[in-house]
Order: sequence, then C-alpha cells, then structure tokens
Amino acid sequence: MNEESNNARGPDEIYCPSCGKPIKKEAVVCPYCGVQVKELKVSNDTNRMTPEEELSEGIRQLSGMKVFYWFVVIVISIYLVASIVLIAASSETITLEYGFGIVRYLLTAIFVFGIIVAFYIIPLVGIIKRKPFAVPFTRFILVITIFGFPIGTIIGATLWKRINHPLAKKYLHYGEK
Repeated sequence: MNEESNNARGPDEIYCPSCGKPIKKEAVVCPYCGVQVKELKVSNDTNRMTPEEELSEGIRQLSGMKVFYWFVVIVISIYLVASIVLIAASSETITLEYGFGIVRYLLTAIFVFGIIVAFYIIPLVGIIKRKPFAVPFTRFILVITIFGFPIGTIIGATLWKRINHPLAKKYLHYGEK
C-alpha cells in the first residue's frame, strides 16, 4: 500500500531519475535521494557594470570624501584667519616685548593649524591623483574625525563605508601590485 502511494503521481509532479519517486516539478534536488533533477534557473538580469560605469561609481563614492575634506580645510583656514585678526585687533598698543609675544603666538598658531590642514590635504590630494596611499591615510583621518568632532561619528561611519567600497578602492588602485 505504501509503495502504491509513493508511485502515485499528481499533475504537478515528476519522477526522480535516480530513485523513481514522485517529486514536485519545481524541485531542483530530489528530497529523497539528493540527486539534482534539473538546472537552477538564474535570471539573466545580472547587472554587469562596464568599466566606465565602475569608474563613475568609484568617483561618486569618493565625492563625499572630497567635499568633507574641502569643508574642513576651509573651516580651519577661516578659524586661523579669524584668530589672527582678533589678536591683531586686540593689541592696539603694542610694546616691544608684547609684540614679540604676539608674533610668537601667531607663528605657533600658523604652524599648528598648518599641520592640521596638512593632515586633511594629503589624503585629498591622494584621492584627486588616484594614489593608493589615500585609503589608509583617509582611514586615519576618519578615526581622528570620529574622536575630534561632536558629529564626527556619523560623518566618519558614512565616509568609512564609502572609502571601503570596492569600486572606490578599484578607482584608487588600492591593493594592486
């Protein structure tokens, strides 16, 4: 009786070529013996990108990075100029000793702000010139950004995903030998 129920085939069933038991027409593998019954159909709609599209996607991923770096460079430069103007405006009567103190402070401020701006300009130039060192240097700057700014975590996480995008790395020739 059990043999008859196994061999009774319904309208939406086929027989397994290995074990001979009825299985669903949609089945790719026989549930009884594990033999592959038919090919798995894969849609031909796989979206292959042309090299030009890959290049433009890599550029698009890195555009947010460039905008952020230019924004930081401009903000730091404005802060430096504003501090210089405020120091010069507050020192109306400069004695000789006080004047050297202001000059010393201004040179120190220019040196410190120059180093900070350089940290942001180096990866920016690397991204613009498509250098492979831009990826690790950008990661370093993003870590500094995450700890340095109040909303740096959000900005850093977003830009971290963009710099790790495979097409962005391909655009920057990162990992090539």
